[in-house]
Amino acid sequence: HLTSLVDASDRAPSILNGGLGKVNPFYWIAILGAASAIEFYGINKSKSTDDSYFPGNLGFDPLGVYPKNEADQKNMQLAEIKNGR
Repeated sequence: HLTSLVDASDRAPSILNGGLGKVNPFYWIAILGAASAIEFYGINKSKSTDDSYFPGNLGFDPLGVYPKNEADQKNMQLAEIKNGR
């Protein structure tokens, strides 16, 4: 049985309320490991000689939201740049 992470006033754990100590350290290790693996993959892909690579294109689109035609792809890339993603 897992203990609740929210306190008596239903506040989520944060640095400000001291609740991060309740979060299991293995969770943080898993999160840091996953983020490191994604960054490592992205750095390796950016250093590859693949001509289809551009920043942010890791080849992961499980929902298929990336447009198929080139004009819509350029429009989406511009929108991503303008929104700071």
